[in-house]
Amino acid sequence: MSLTNNPNREKKSTLIDRGNNITPQNSVNMNEVLLNDKDNKTIDSVTFYANVRINNHIKNKLQALSILGLANSQKDAIETAVNYYIDSLPPETIRKFKTQTEVLEERDKKTK
Repeated sequence: MSLTNNPNREKKSTLIDRGNNITPQNSVNMNEVLLNDKDNKTIDSVTFYANVRINNHIKNKLQALSILGLANSQKDAIETAVNYYIDSLPPETIRKFKTQTEVLEERDKKTK
């Protein structure tokens, strides 16, 4: 520390030339940003592909439903089966299911 506070040391006050000041061409204030956020559309839902691991027996059943014309595709067969199962649940369980589904959908919107 004594070297930096030495009274015999010459103090130089040379300024370093840093060139021209850089300024933005267009400036934006925080109020404009907040107004633009309010104008943006809200996202209702997002859809993306997800994988579910199933065994060959379930796959064969889904494919059979599709081949028989009971579903347009294996995906439609799964959706129909899930909807049928949900409709058969007690009202209180359906309410809990809808609440949980809304939470998961909200998470998907935030992550995507």
